[in-house]
Amino acid sequence: MQQQCSVPQCTETAATSAEGHSWCPRHFLLQSYQRLEGISAQLHQRQFEERQAEAAARFLESCMRDAADIACEVAAPTNLERAQVLDVLLWASELHGKLRRSSRVPARIPILLRSDAPEPWQEKTETVLLSRYGAQVSCRHEVVAGEKLILVCLDKGWEAEVRVAWSSRKDSGETDMGVEFLGDRNFWELGTETSAFSPRNKASAKDTVVGSDRSGSAPQSHAPQRSGVRARNDEEA
Repeated sequence: MQQQCSVPQCTETAATSAEGHSWCPRHFLLQSYQRLEGISAQLHQRQFEERQAEAAARFLESCMRDAADIACEVAAPTNLERAQVLDVLLWASELHGKLRRSSRVPARIPILLRSDAPEPWQEKTETVLLSRYGAQVSCRHEVVAGEKLILVCLDKGWEAEVRVAWSSRKDSGETDMGVEFLGDRNFWELGTETSAFSPRNKASAKDTVVGSDRSGSAPQSHAPQRSGVRARNDEEA
């Protein structure tokens, strides 16, 4: 006997079930889009904890399986529903990939932050957390979400363009923020023996980059030329 959709007053036959609920294709799409939007927003929040990441990963894996099952059903959904199901499948797969590579590693790495516009500034600071996806840092300059900066790893002399995902101004005057890389390169080399935060691989950067002190005063020497890491127009990055 076919099971009915769990949504009250819905008379459609359930196509899948998850978390104790059964969903027809239409309500599967509705709840999937809501959850995917929530997970996408959470990925950029500093409060996104490990237990939340595990729950999100379980949902995404289930969502991908269910979407694939619905798309391959003999009693195929309408063309619009099929397109939406495939959209859910692709979005869930993309978020799952980002979630897997966004594990956070506590590490204090000396860096230089540089802003080129509208009023140029640069400041030496250090990371608090690292991820394949970006980093959490603090600085004395005020920044806003969406602002683009140049991040230079002083230990290696590497640099890349980043976007501010979130920022929070503290009473001390410092700004906590999360930044995300605008390229696909594994900037920190997480998971490799040459990782930038590995103590045995750290090298002096005094002659590599000369930046401002924590007060943000402008330096007389020049920071290294950009490494060519290109920004990409990826609103979900």
